[in-house]
Amino acid sequence: MRSKGPIIFLVLALVLAGVAAWGAHRWIKSQAQKRVPKGPTLVPVVIAKTKLAPGLRLAKAHLAVKRWPQGAVPPGSFRRPQTLIGRVVRAPLAKGEAVLMYKLAPKGVAGGLSAIVPPGFRALTVRVDEVIGVGGFVQPGDRVDVLVTVLKGLYREDPITRTVLQDIPVLAVGDKLVEEYTAKSSKKKRGKKSKKTTVRIVTLQLTPQQGEYLALAATWGKVLLALRNQGDREKAVTAGISILSLVPTEGGSGKKGGCPKRARAKSSTESVGHTRGPVVEIIKGVTISTQTL
Repeated sequence: MRSKGPIIFLVLALVLAGVAAWGAHRWIKSQAQKRVPKGPTLVPVVIAKTKLAPGLRLAKAHLAVKRWPQGAVPPGSFRRPQTLIGRVVRAPLAKGEAVLMYKLAPKGVAGGLSAIVPPGFRALTVRVDEVIGVGGFVQPGDRVDVLVTVLKGLYREDPITRTVLQDIPVLAVGDKLVEEYTAKSSKKKRGKKSKKTTVRIVTLQLTPQQGEYLALAATWGKVLLALRNQGDREKAVTAGISILSLVPTEGGSGKKGGCPKRARAKSSTESVGHTRGPVVEIIKGVTISTQTL
């Protein structure tokens, strides 16, 4: 028994030393954790799971939840996706962007383009091509100026281009399949043949009076869109330009220029003392010509 005494004291000392070391380690670790600053409190925020276009009716698949620092949560955000099911998107939302109140239409509004048209405005669609539509760079939310080039009526021989609308919001951009009819060139097969083509259409937000301007411009001329800087709200004052003002006359007289043939015809008529009479438009089949009485 005496020989085992030192061994017992040795084992007991080792145990006590291990307990002391473990306790010291726990105390040091707790003190270190107290010195580390606590992270910000995180709260759930509903975000767009994918890119969302205006007029879209929200479903569960369109939304996700991300935890944001409580102090950085934007006003008007939502905590639960269930509260947004069925709401309609008014403004474009990027992937990962927080869904905010002001980017949604009021409750009960049906989906579609009519949900994003403000009261007192109208949505009017105009057909464009890649060149007229600024090479395809016009997107919903952009602002454009509307130009028209008139080639008919009194402006058949002297086309004119004029800016008719300025700072107009773009509501939607898309494609539409249309059926176009063209005259058959073969003499044996007379009539018209149809061909389906895809055209680009742009929907603009207009007042009723602006809608009248655009409807008349699209009917009587060729409409072009000029993309504006989103921060530019100033309206330019222009007088338009015609061919007679754009192309200089022969000899560089400095007067308003135009087509050389028209200039020579006018000068010869005035030299003999004749005045130009009424112009009659003659239509023969698909050929259109004019004659001065």
